[in-house]
Amino acid sequence: MGLLNMGDRGDMDRAPDRFSLTWKGKEDALRILAETAPESPEPVKAQSVAFERAPHLFFEGDNISVLKFLHKEFRDTVSAIYIDPPYNTGQMIAFEDRYFERVRASRPEGLEGTPYTGDAARSDRDPSPWLSLMYPRLILAHRLLGPEGALFVSIDDRSVHHLRILLDEIFGPHNHVSTVVWRKKVVRGRGHRHVIPQTEYVVIYARNIRTLPPFSEPLTSEMVEEYLLKDEFGPYKLIPLAKSGTGHSPRPNLAYRIEAPDGTWIPCPTHQWRWSESTLKKRKDEIVFRKNRRGEWTIHTKQRLILDGRQRRKTPVSYYDRVTTSEGTRELKKLFGAAVFDFPKPTRLVKDLISWMSPPGEPGERIVLDFFGGTCTTAQAVLELNEEDGGRRRFIVIQDPGQGPENRPNVAEFGKERIRKTIENLRESRADKHTENGFHNLGFRVYRLFHGPETSSGLR
Repeated sequence: MGLLNMGDRGDMDRAPDRFSLTWKGKEDALRILAETAPESPEPVKAQSVAFERAPHLFFEGDNISVLKFLHKEFRDTVSAIYIDPPYNTGQMIAFEDRYFERVRASRPEGLEGTPYTGDAARSDRDPSPWLSLMYPRLILAHRLLGPEGALFVSIDDRSVHHLRILLDEIFGPHNHVSTVVWRKKVVRGRGHRHVIPQTEYVVIYARNIRTLPPFSEPLTSEMVEEYLLKDEFGPYKLIPLAKSGTGHSPRPNLAYRIEAPDGTWIPCPTHQWRWSESTLKKRKDEIVFRKNRRGEWTIHTKQRLILDGRQRRKTPVSYYDRVTTSEGTRELKKLFGAAVFDFPKPTRLVKDLISWMSPPGEPGERIVLDFFGGTCTTAQAVLELNEEDGGRRRFIVIQDPGQGPENRPNVAEFGKERIRKTIENLRESRADKHTENGFHNLGFRVYRLFHGPETSSGLR
C-alpha cells in the first residue's frame, strides 16, 4: 500500500474547489508517490565515521525512496528541512531523465504515452517537469515535519512563484512564514541586457504557524554596544515608553496619564503607551523618568541585555546580505584545494537559517533534513553549529548516487568526503576543550538503499 492513495490525499482535498496549481503530469507525479516500492537501508561502515555512536545520517539513493523509508520512523519529528533543489534550468536534465524513467515504469498496464515528449520536457519555459519533480517530495517533507517544524527552500526568480503556489497547496497559505531575499552576489554580472540578477530567495513554510516558535538570532556587535547603562541586574538601555508610529488601532487602556516624581501628570505624547496601567504598576522598578531639553518629563523603560541568563536575541528580517556564493566557493577551495562545483551555497547562510529555529541552550535533539544534499553544505553547517554552541542537532542528508556533470566528481562521493574532512578539521580544533555530554557530534553513518522487505532499521 502506498503512502498516498489516489482516493485519499489528506489535507489537500478537504476543499475540492480550493485554489491550486495544475499541470500536465501532476497525477503521474502523485502516482509515483503512491507506488514507489519501500526500501531498506544497507549500512556502509567503511565510509562512515564512528558509526556505532554517530547521530548523523547520510543516505545515498533516490531521494523520494529514502523519504518514504524515513516516513516510517521519522514522521512528525523533523525540526527543520533545508533544501536547495535543482532550479528550472539546464541542471534539471539529469533529474528529468531519472524521473521520467520511473514515471514510465509506474504507469498502469495499458496506459500509453508519457506526460512530456520532445523539447517540452527539456525547456525551462515549461515548469511542468520541475513541478512533477518537487510535488511528491514536498508532500513527504510536510509529513516528516513536527508540529514546531519549518521548511526552508532556496529558489531563484524563475520558479519562486510556482513554488509558492505549490507550497500553498501542500502546507496551506496561512503557514507561509516569509520569503527571504538573499543577495547572493555583489559583483556586476555580464550578459544581461536589462537587469543584473543579484538575488535569490529562501521560501519558508511552517508545518503549523500557530505552534511554530518565534524565530530569533543573535544581536549584532553594534546592538550589544548600545547597552551602555548598568545596575545590579546587569547592562541595559532605555526605551521610550510611548509607542512610536501612527495610531491606526489605538487601545483605550493604553492611553492614560502617569504621575511624575514631582507630582505632575504626564499625558501620553503619542497615540498610546507600550504598557497598560496594570503592567506599569507591576514593573515600576523598570521605569526611568527624565527631563528633556525643554524641561518636559519623558518616561523610559529598561531593556536588559541578559534575560534568564542568556543574551537577548532579535527577530530576523526578510533581507539577508551577510554572505554570498563567493564564500561558498572559498569554503570548497579550503577543504579540497579547488572550487570543484559552481555556486555552492555558503555554510553561513544555512547555519543562520537553522539557528533561527534552535537558539543556543535549547534542550533536546533536533533533526535537520536535507533531501537534495548536493555538496553537503547542510551537513557541514550542522556539524559546525553544534561545535560552536553545544547544540544537539542531527543531520539527515540524502543524495542521489547518479554521476555529476561532465568532468565533475560524483556528487554523493564528494558530499561524504566533505563531511569527513569537516569532522577531521573540527576534531583538530577542539583541543581538549569540548565535552560531548553524551552527544557524539563528530561522526556520521552512511547508508545505501536497495529494494527489499520492510525491516526495522535502528536509525534512531
